[in-house]
Amino acid sequence: MMTIVFATLTVAALFGGCLAIGHLRGTEMAGSGFAWVWIAKMIHGAIGAAGFAALIVVLGRHRPIASMGLGGFGIGAEILLGVALCLGLSMAGMAWRGRRPAGFVVAAHATAAIAGLTLVLAIVSLR
Repeated sequence: MMTIVFATLTVAALFGGCLAIGHLRGTEMAGSGFAWVWIAKMIHGAIGAAGFAALIVVLGRHRPIASMGLGGFGIGAEILLGVALCLGLSMAGMAWRGRRPAGFVVAAHATAAIAGLTLVLAIVSLR
């Protein structure tokens, strides 16, 4: 089950990486591709939220990783991905009002998400 969670979060990270490149280039809000950017953002958010929900369900049912010394990894991943979700929702609110999200918020979102994904990878690889 954790492999499915990891795969889902990895697909969300792939979409996020593409969106980050557009944000850094400053092309996310310009041109004829604007509608596609919004679709990619919604897909990124939906897949990321689904992965986060699946992580909560899987870790709620099975906590055998505590016996392997990984007990804090699951909780840490849940916290980090929850922070990433909250920052992502705040960026969506900013974009909805027509403002470009601050670079710090984008960077904090990416950092929390990547750290959470890394903890999920550790759980998957050590199971």
